Order: sequence, then C-alpha cells, then structure tokens
Amino acid sequence: MDDINSRILKLENDNTLLRTELGKKLSDLKRFQEMESEYGEERKALLYMLEDINETTARAEIAEKEWTSTFDSISDPIFIHDSEFHIVRANRAYQEIAGVPFIEIIGRPYYKVFPKLDNPHKTCLKVQEEAEEEISLADMGRIYRVKFYPMKYARKEKGHSIHVLEDITEVIRTEQNLQHEIDITTHMLMISDATRSISDVDKLMEEVTHCITNILRCDASLFYLWDKEKNVFRPSQEYGLDRVLIPLFRAEVIGKSVDFIKDAFETKGPSISDVTPEITKSISWLGGVNTVVTIPLISVREHIIGMIFGIYKGLVEFTDRDIKVMQGVSHQVSISLEQAQLYRESLERAMELSHKIETIQVMHDIDRSILSTLEQEEIMETVTRMVARLIPCDRVTISFVDKEREGFIWVSGFGVTGIPKGAFVPFCDTDAGEIVYTGRPQYVADLREIKEPLLIERMLIEQGYISHIRVPLVAKGEIIGLLSVGAKRPSAYSSDALILLEKFAAQAGVAIEHARLVKDLEELFLGTVKSLSSAIDAKSPWTAGHSDRVTKYALEIGRGMEFSQKELKDLELAGLLHDIGKIGTYESILDKPGKLNDEEMEIMKQHPIRGAEILSPIRQLKGIIPSIKYHQEFYDGKGYPEGLKGEDIPLFARILAVADTVDAMSADRPYRKGKSKVSIVAELKRCSGTQFDSKVVDVFLKIPEFREISFHS
Repeated sequence: MDDINSRILKLENDNTLLRTELGKKLSDLKRFQEMESEYGEERKALLYMLEDINETTARAEIAEKEWTSTFDSISDPIFIHDSEFHIVRANRAYQEIAGVPFIEIIGRPYYKVFPKLDNPHKTCLKVQEEAEEEISLADMGRIYRVKFYPMKYARKEKGHSIHVLEDITEVIRTEQNLQHEIDITTHMLMISDATRSISDVDKLMEEVTHCITNILRCDASLFYLWDKEKNVFRPSQEYGLDRVLIPLFRAEVIGKSVDFIKDAFETKGPSISDVTPEITKSISWLGGVNTVVTIPLISVREHIIGMIFGIYKGLVEFTDRDIKVMQGVSHQVSISLEQAQLYRESLERAMELSHKIETIQVMHDIDRSILSTLEQEEIMETVTRMVARLIPCDRVTISFVDKEREGFIWVSGFGVTGIPKGAFVPFCDTDAGEIVYTGRPQYVADLREIKEPLLIERMLIEQGYISHIRVPLVAKGEIIGLLSVGAKRPSAYSSDALILLEKFAAQAGVAIEHARLVKDLEELFLGTVKSLSSAIDAKSPWTAGHSDRVTKYALEIGRGMEFSQKELKDLELAGLLHDIGKIGTYESILDKPGKLNDEEMEIMKQHPIRGAEILSPIRQLKGIIPSIKYHQEFYDGKGYPEGLKGEDIPLFARILAVADTVDAMSADRPYRKGKSKVSIVAELKRCSGTQFDSKVVDVFLKIPEFREISFHS
C-alpha cells in the first residue's frame, strides 16, 4: 500500500510538476501569441523573401542545367582556362576529342590535354581581343580553326579565356579540291591555247610539261617523243626535275618493251606503277622515286606519238577522278602534238617546195644573168652571189686553174681575207690541187680534224671556216677552175648542197667557155680594127700613131665622165676608126706641106661621111657610126658635115672632137711644128663653148698630164 501510496504521491507530485510546467508553457504561448501578433507583418515579409530566394535558386539551377546542356551540345570542342592555362571547364565535345574523362581534364594545362603542344598558343599568350589561328594536326589528319575569346569580368580578375576549336578539315579539302579543279581547267586551257599559238613541238611540250606537273600534282613530269626509225622513245622536255638529273634524262632513250610502258600503250590509258628494280633498270637514274604514272600519247590515226611520265617521290593515292583527268590529258596532248606535227610536216613540205621553186628560179636567174653578159668577171661575180641565195654559206670563191704554173688564180668571191684578187696559189699549198687531177668534188665536214693542214686550209681554219665543199668548173671536158663554198660551223652541208653546186659549176663552166670564146672574137676583132687603124695612119708619115693617141685621150675623157665598160669599148672603137674615111683621100693632100685650097678642103671634109659609109655594112659597129660621122662638128654649129649644134651632136663625137684636135695640135705637120701643151690648153679654153663642148673640155683638162698646166694658166 505504502508502495501504492508512494506511487500515488509520486504521481501527484508529478502531476503538480506537469501542471506547473503546463502553466509556464501556456504563459509562454500567450507571450508568443502576443509577439506573433506584434511581428506578423515582418514574418510574412521574411516568408515571401524566402520563397523568392527559393524560386531564384530553382531558376538558377534550371539555367545552369540548360547552360551546361547547351555547352555540352555544341559540336565544336570548347574549353575555358584560367590565367595559368589550366582548364576550368570543357564541353563534352572537347572531352570526347581529348579522349580522357573530365576528372583528368579539369585543372590540367590545356596544351597537355588537346591539342598537345609544347607551349600554349602564341595567340593565346598575347591575345587582348578576339583572335583566331589555324592548326594542322598531322597525326589526326585534321585541321582546326582555333578562336580565342578573352573573358571580361566586372571585377579585376584577368587571364581567363575561352577556346573554340572549329574542325575545318572538310572545308579546306573542299576548297583545295575546288582550287585543283580550277587549276586543272586553267592548265588544260593553257595547253589548248599553246596548241593554237605554238607550232614548234619542243616549245609546245615545254609549255605542256609545265602544265601537266600542275594538273597531276607530281614532283616532275617528263616528255618523250617516239622515234619510229630507231623504235625508241627519245627524251624531249622535262619540268621539275633536279638539275643534276637533267643531263641523265637527256642522254637515255627508253624502249617500248618495258612492261609498265607496254601496258600503257596496250590499254591506251594511263598506267600507275610503283618504282621497282625493273623500272630502275630501264631508267637507271630514277632513284628516290616512289610512283611513276605513264600517260601514252597516241594519234587519231593510232600512231604512237610519245609519252609523258609523272614522277612522285612520296606515297600517293589516285581516285577515279584522277584517272579521268589523266585520260583527258592524254587525249588533249595527243591531239595537240598531232596537230603540231602535221603543221610541221606541212610547213616542211611547203618549205621544201618553196626551196625547189627558189632553186629553179635562181638557176633560171643564173642562166639569164650569166648568159646576158659576155664578161668573164661579171659571170664570176654573178655566180658567187647567186650561190649564196640557195646554199647557206659564209664564203664563196672561184679560182681558175693555171696548169702551166701548176696553181690556182683567185678571180672572184667573198668571205676570205688575205688572198687578193688575181693572187696565185700553187697546187702544193692546198688540198684543192687533187680536184684538178681527179675531177671529183671535195667535201670536208671539219677542217680542224685534218692532221697536217696545208697553207690555204690553215688560213681558212684561222679565219673560222670549219667545213666546205669544192667542185670543179669544167669546160669542154677540161677542168678550168674551182667553185668553193664554206661555212663557219662543222658538217654544214648535205648531199643536196653538193648537187646544187655541181649544177652551178656546170652552168658556170659553159658560161665561162662562151665568155672566153667571145673574148677571143673581140680580141680578134679589136686586133683587126687596130690593124686597119694603123693602115690608115700609115698612109702618111705625119699621121702615124694618130688614131692610137686620139683613142687614148678619148678613153681618159670617158673614164673621167664615169662611162661603163661597154661605153668605153665603143669609145675605143670609135677612136681607132674615126679617120677611116681618109682611106679614099689622096696621099698628096695628106702630105701637102702648105695650106689646103678650097677644093682640097672640100675633099678632106668628106672623110667623116665616107667613114660612116664604109662602116655601115658592119652590124657590130652601127652604134659608133654617128660618132665617126659627126666628130668634125662644132658645138656652135659651124662645123661639118651637117652643121649640128650643141647637144644634137652625139657625145662620143664631141669627145672625139677634143681628142682629135689636141693630137692634131701637138703633132708636127709639113707646114708647121706641133704646139706645146701650154698652147694647147690655152686654145682649148679659148674655143670652149664654141668649137668644143665646155663640159668635155673641163674633163679633159683634169687629165694628169694637162691638169697642172690648166691650173696655172
């Protein structure tokens, strides 16, 4: 019970304590209610602020999630680094391309993560504003454009930067492919343009090899022309080849039987070959090359024209597009070459035809020229000049054979110095002597190869003449001379030149023989005229030698008036025959010691007319008959036989009048002594313009034997 009471007491005590505690709590609650009432508005404001904070935090968390999601969704790798270049944030694209988890990326220097570099980007080190640069990662085969954005804060912290890596590999490749296509088109057009404007195969292929190197993007391109006679490919042009290899390229021909070349021509398309021992065996100098592309060049008529090699030092892969480009190159270059060769062939045929026509024309001109003159010297000069029109040469000479003295006489030509015209060269001083004995032409391709050259050959070598052809000049089966043509280069002449020279020599030989015959006739004729003249002068001892002296004076005047050789010859005949009419004059009149009476004078006045009558039947002398008929006419019209005046008197007659009077005044006569030269000059001056043509007198007075007298008188 006690136990129960104690328990009850305890419960009462506990209840009392609980009531006391409850009272306190009610009191506190009352105070709190009072405080709650007092601070209700502030509490509500705090609750609203807390709600705003919670809402802002929620929105910030959503924004951060959205930013992170957006950051990670960007396909270009992006990272942010601090001033120490440590990565502080990176997107998923950067993590994937770096190939390591974020935990290994954050806090590490970016240049040790991706792209792996020895140092930070130079642009990153100095960037103050936005910038960019391209980096090429060879190990990945990718190209990136890196954009740098410095981060700007309201606070003063600096050094943070955003890097955006844009993969531009495909863009660059597309641009490169597009540029390559442009280059291909450009160079194909250049080849086409070269075909239209260049007809020379070598110059054309010089341009083509340059273009092909760019089209095929090879290190070097080689062009070979097909030699159908030797059945080999001969090197022609190259582009891009190392200098030390060019001589080796030019010195080595290639056969058609080599497998990689045979394949190209059998398939009529480009052949791509790795450089093997077989290839280097065929092309010994082709070291350090990995790949060779062979492009066959075949004409529309299925004829082999040549081939092109594209040489690649490094590894290279060819696409279908590359093969088609090579086929296009093969087609266009083949057409271009065929057109150039056809043009060259047609040009050569035209040149050959033109040369043949020119040869015929020149041969005709030679015939006409050398047969239009009977002067041997003119014939020789004509031949030497005509030869140079057809045969390229630096010298042409003609020499006559003097068998009695056993040598040559140099008569005509050009290009040789040291041998004057008319010089004599013994046979023993030149190899040409053997031509006189054998009758065979001589050809020397290089005079310098003669071991012991003779005097003339040594002289030719010293003057720079290297090769020559010599052919004999033949007349009536006898060698009368030598035609020689020389050049300042070795092997300058072909068989065609020899044939032409032999034709020249044959024509010249005939012309020389004709000239010699005519000259013999002229000398015979002139001898006859001189004999006749002497016979006339011999009729009287007082006139002996008169015609010769008149002729001498007349020729001096003619030379002073610059007469041609033909005019001088005609004047010589006129001088010799001017008194031929005196044949019918009585010796008693010619030898009369006193003055002639009127009747005798009339007889004397008839000799010019008689002279003209005597010569009129001779056709060759018709040109000089007026000179003989009127040589006694006076310039003022008071002479005889017809009283002609001034310029109506033939010029030769006016010359003979002066020459005849001078000799008549200087010679002794039965009735007087000859006059002195001083008196003769004075008489000529006194009668100048009346009896004599003053122009003729002026020329005569310039003759050396009268010039000094005329000057002082």
